[in-house]
Amino acid sequence: MTHPTGISSRTNRSINLRDLLFLIADPNAYLCTIVHSILRGFGATKVTEARECTHALQALSDQKIDILICDALLPPYGGLKLTQAVRRNTKTENRTVPILVMAGDSRATTIENARDAGANMVIAKPISPAQLYDRLLWIAFNPRQFVDTPNYFGPDRRFKIEGYPNGVGRRKGDTAVEIGEATGPSLSQSDIDHLLNSARAG
Repeated sequence: MTHPTGISSRTNRSINLRDLLFLIADPNAYLCTIVHSILRGFGATKVTEARECTHALQALSDQKIDILICDALLPPYGGLKLTQAVRRNTKTENRTVPILVMAGDSRATTIENARDAGANMVIAKPISPAQLYDRLLWIAFNPRQFVDTPNYFGPDRRFKIEGYPNGVGRRKGDTAVEIGEATGPSLSQSDIDHLLNSARAG
C-alpha cells in the first residue's frame, strides 16, 4: 500500500525513502550535512538543500519535492512563514508537501504556531536518527486530510504534532517539543506573494 506522501506502507512499519526527493532548508551547512547523512542511512538517495526562504521556494517551484524539512528560524522570515507561503501558493504541486519543522528550543509556548502555519510535524534539534524516523513514520502511517478554509490551508489541525507513534518515543530522553514564536517580520498575503514571485523570477 502506498500513502499519499509516496512512502510505502508495510506491515513491519518500515518506510522506503529511495525514490523520494527531500529538501533540507537550514542556514547551517553542518546541520544539513548531518540530516543528509541520516537520510542516506535510511536509504534516501535524493536530497537537496537550501539556506534561506527564497532559495527553498525556488527549489519548490523548480521540481516536485516529496518532503520538506525546514528550520523554524530559517532566514530571513522563519520556517513558519515559509510553511505559510508554501501552503498558500495555489499554483504549485508542492502545496501539500509534508513539512517537518526543526526547532532548537523548548520554551514555554505552544506549538500551535507550527500547526497553524500548516506544518505536519515538529522535530527537536539536535536531530537524532530515531526522532527523524519517528516523524517520517507518522507522516507515512498517519496521513491527515487537508483542510481548505479562507484562513487556513494545511493538514487537519485536530492532531497534536508533538507526539510519537503509539505515544512513546524511541529514546529514553524523548520529550514533547515546543517552539517559540516565529522571528523576523510578520508577512502579509501581499508580502508572501512578493516572496513567491521573487523565487519564481530567481
